Amino acid sequence: MVMPLGLLLCALGQAPSVTLVFGGDVIPHDPVKYAAKAHGRFTLDGDDAVGQNNEGWDHVFGPLSEYFRRNDVAVVNLETPVGYFKKPETGEMVFHAEPSLLRGLKASGVTVATFANNHCLDQHREGITSTRTHLKEVGLLTAGADTCEVDAWKPLILERNGLRIGILPFTRFLNYFHNSKVLTDPQVPLVHYDDDRNTGGHTEAELLQFVKAAAAQVDALIVIPHWGEEYKTQPRPDDRKLAQAILDAGALAIIGMHPHVLQPTEKMIRADGVPSLVAFSLGNLVSNQDFSNLESLKRDGLMLEVTLTRTATGPRISRVNAIALHTENRMSPGKKRNIQPLVLEVEIAALTERLAELGDRTTPEVAAEKKLVQQRLTQMQQRQLRVFSTIQNDVLMDTWH
Repeated sequence: MVMPLGLLLCALGQAPSVTLVFGGDVIPHDPVKYAAKAHGRFTLDGDDAVGQNNEGWDHVFGPLSEYFRRNDVAVVNLETPVGYFKKPETGEMVFHAEPSLLRGLKASGVTVATFANNHCLDQHREGITSTRTHLKEVGLLTAGADTCEVDAWKPLILERNGLRIGILPFTRFLNYFHNSKVLTDPQVPLVHYDDDRNTGGHTEAELLQFVKAAAAQVDALIVIPHWGEEYKTQPRPDDRKLAQAILDAGALAIIGMHPHVLQPTEKMIRADGVPSLVAFSLGNLVSNQDFSNLESLKRDGLMLEVTLTRTATGPRISRVNAIALHTENRMSPGKKRNIQPLVLEVEIAALTERLAELGDRTTPEVAAEKKLVQQRLTQMQQRQLRVFSTIQNDVLMDTWH
């Protein structure tokens, strides 16, 4: 008889652990797509241009690649349908992207792109089918909107290092769209708010049944809701109440999306006494929001590294690490727009090193550069403090067991 890996590691005195990293909303505003292509590298194959870095998306996600790759699982929210649409719907708040975006995510180290948000139907039901097809072709795992109701509510189940982990996303909005009444049509996993029931969604009570069923299939369940009010820095009271109910139904962590700004990240206690994690909103991972305002809250982001460890009483969160982000969005000297999520720790270290290199030199050129570097350093340090201020103190302490 072959002993399962988890039991074997326990027998050897090594507690199986898995670390997942979670990032926020990936939003392909047109300027983001243009910025990617501006950094694309192409060669000619006959009369056709062939992209060498996924049409520039490798550049966009490049600063995060180390963080995606150093973890066992990397999860982001895909806030767009994907495909080659002949006549895509367009508009200020209507999105679509080509598969090169997915290839860029995969190349950067992303494992899972959840697809359960208010933009899933931007390209109608065709967009759901197309997105699912291209996610599979690229090799990205997913959960969320799918070709029928049953599949839309199936959790993604991963096995890593002897632990069975489930990921269950849902949204509370569909913009002006609604799910089909035909349950065998493409569907979005939707849980409506009480004040907006005409969208073809489920009730909170029905959601909790989905959570209980998913939790029964895995060692640890992560629920990813698309909820809350846009640009508000605090969660809705009814979502806070729902978060506790989701945990009590069996989830170990909740990683929220949608508000486009950071909301609190907290440790909450399940009804059975298990410490659990709730991040109400991780903010944007990539977007063009407030491109002209360096101080905007919409340009703050957060990634969370969450380590799950098997204990004598079951899998538990053993460690949480926070990675503060800033959305870089500016024109280069060559008039080429650059949009990237930057890791603030890395940016601060680079600016500090540059100041040290400039030393005590006092030429006009050096003095001017020092002023600019110091100004940006101060801005980035303040932004890092602002990001960390949204995280409850005990979340990052080694007190999870």
